[in-house]
Parts: sequence; C-alpha cells; structure tokens
Amino acid sequence: MKREEFLKLVAKHQQGTATESEVKLIEKFYDSIQDHSSEEVKNKLSAETGERLFQAITSTLHKEQKSRTRPLWDVVKVAAAFALLFVVGIAIKHITDQGDITVTTAAGELREIQLHDGSIVTLAENSTLTYPNAFGNTRDVSLEGRAFFDVHRDAERPFSVHTDNAAIKVLGTSFDVNANAISSTTVSVISGKVQVSPKGLPETKVLLTKHQQVTSADSQLSPIQTFRGQQPIAWTNLIMFKNTSLEEAAEALEDRFELEVHFESDALKKERITGKFKDETLDNILKSIALLKQFTYEYQNDHTIYIKRK
Repeated sequence: MKREEFLKLVAKHQQGTATESEVKLIEKFYDSIQDHSSEEVKNKLSAETGERLFQAITSTLHKEQKSRTRPLWDVVKVAAAFALLFVVGIAIKHITDQGDITVTTAAGELREIQLHDGSIVTLAENSTLTYPNAFGNTRDVSLEGRAFFDVHRDAERPFSVHTDNAAIKVLGTSFDVNANAISSTTVSVISGKVQVSPKGLPETKVLLTKHQQVTSADSQLSPIQTFRGQQPIAWTNLIMFKNTSLEEAAEALEDRFELEVHFESDALKKERITGKFKDETLDNILKSIALLKQFTYEYQNDHTIYIKRK
C-alpha cells in the first residue's frame, strides 16, 4: 500500500466513513505491526536514533494491548507512525559516537541536504556524505560517490571536502565532486574558485575557476580541462546562475534542452542574471529571466530561440 493510500484510509476511519472491509484492513495492519519481534524491528533500524524510536513505539503498543477500552483511532495513530517509518521508507540519519551525521542515498535517489552553515549539498545516488553535527572553526565534510556543493561564503571558515583521492578547499562557491571512480576524484567548478590537491599532498595543488575541471588520481593532478555551460551538474536537474551573463546562461540552456539560442545584439548577451531553477521547463525558465531583464523571446523553430529587447 502506498503512503497516500494508507493516509486516506486512516482519514476515512477517523471520519467514520470507512467501509467494513477498510476497517478490517486497518485492524489487520495493526495486528501485523504487533507481530514483529524485537529482533526483526531492530534489524530494520540503525544507530541510537532507531533504537529510541523502536522503544517508544513498542512501549505505546504494549499499553494499547493492556487497555482495549481506548478508541481504535488511538491505536491507528501508533500504527501510522510505524508505517511512516517502515512502509514509506523514511531514512534515518545515523549519528555516530563522534557526533557526525552520515547520509547515504540508494540507487536512483537524489537528496538535497542543507548544512548548518546554510550550504546546500545535492547528493547523487549510491553516495554517502558525512558532516559534523555543528561546524567549529573549520567546515569539513567527507564524500563517497558524487555530490554538487553550493557553499555559503564564510571568509573566516574555509569549506573542505575530503574524498579517498583528493582534498578540496573553498570559501564560497558551487562545484561538482565526482568520486565514483575507485581511484580518482574529478572536481568541476560552476562558480567561484576551488583549490584541489591529491589526498595527503597539500603542497601539490591547483586553483580552479569557473568552467574548469581537474582529476586527482594516483597522487597526481591531471592537466586542467575546461567545460561548457553546466554539463557536470546535468544529473542534478539544477540550473544555477550566479551573476552569469545571458550568453553563458544561454549555453547552459542549449546543453540542457538541446537547442540553439540567438540574440538580437551583443549588448543583450552581456546582461547578467542570478537565479536557481530545479526541475523547471524551458518556458518557465525563459519567462522568469525575461521578466527580470525586460526582454522577449520567440521560437523560430522547434530547436531555435531568438531573444530580443522589448
């Protein structure tokens, strides 16, 4: 049963509109929850957070077993809480003894994480991010897999990302880190500046700027490569502009939506914009930018857009 279906069923029971078969289904679900042994439940949870939640739920269930005079709805509320954990599959953040938080994504899952300093991390599938409960004088995180970092600027506290192959240090910028390969890490800068060095070799470093990319492997750095638009972060479904010229923004749109963008004048190309779009259509992005910069656009054909002043 999907989450939405379950919640609708619970709501109908609360309102007294559930059919006899639906009431039996709720009762059956509650009975199945009670049938879980302690070991089965513990195996599905991890860390102290899961243990505390398990104890709280089972304690409430035992109380309900002793007193059957309470309304069924009170029982259903307990079952609903249990269902949201197991049936819907809510992820539990694992807090280690060192006070670190570890977030891991499954296959096909993308997750956006807001850190305590305001930085935002988009974590790719099959990846793991570890970060402290609270940042001190430094901001250090560890990554296995792939992630896009939009780092909040803090001149007093550099932000560092550590992988098996590289150390990345920034103040405030946005960049992609791909550590999926067994023996290499590739860093691609979308905005700002990023310092990259092989792990354990801080003296061997390179400073990357916008649209530059480097790979760290076998304790060495590759020659710096350049890339167009926002190709390295296409997997995030994000399009991000930070004081970006319309010409550069057009390149990002061309790559993402496989089209061509032409401008009425060079002056229009130099107009600058700032904005962030996630899972947006091309039309919605263009309408937002057009409203902000006072221009119009038209489709010359299915794959060509012409932008001009109003």
